[in-house]
Amino acid sequence: MDFEIFKDIGLNLVNEYGYLGIFLIGLSEPILQPVPTELFIISGVLLGLDWKLVLIVSTLACNLGAIITYYLATRYGEKLALKLFDEGKLKKGEKFLKKWGVMGVIVVSFTPIPFEIICWVCGMFNMPFEKYMVAVFLSRMIKHGLAVLPFVLSF
Repeated sequence: MDFEIFKDIGLNLVNEYGYLGIFLIGLSEPILQPVPTELFIISGVLLGLDWKLVLIVSTLACNLGAIITYYLATRYGEKLALKLFDEGKLKKGEKFLKKWGVMGVIVVSFTPIPFEIICWVCGMFNMPFEKYMVAVFLSRMIKHGLAVLPFVLSF
């Protein structure tokens, strides 16, 4: 997979469409978007977007994307996920989720495990939706908050 294409498209979206670009990137992150949203959050703020709005838009968009991913994963399950992801990564994600549960979703935000993998695994293995959404919201708020923190401190 060519990550440069995703990065270039994302940077162009932010540059051309501002908050809408941030929203589209955030929406795609939990579904299938290999470049961390934080890169685009930082570029948006550097382009002059208000960090508070960027934080709100990116977090809400990621949560909406997480809802879509959960629905797709519960509805189409393993069959679709195996077309999108390597089976080994799914097995690792399942093992991780079984061990850590809701905390695992939050912890994933700070590890090399791709966020979209854990979102798919949560749906595939029927993590309770309410717990899943709390974990996604907290993980994205913390991670995106840390991305804008240097800009908050510099003002």
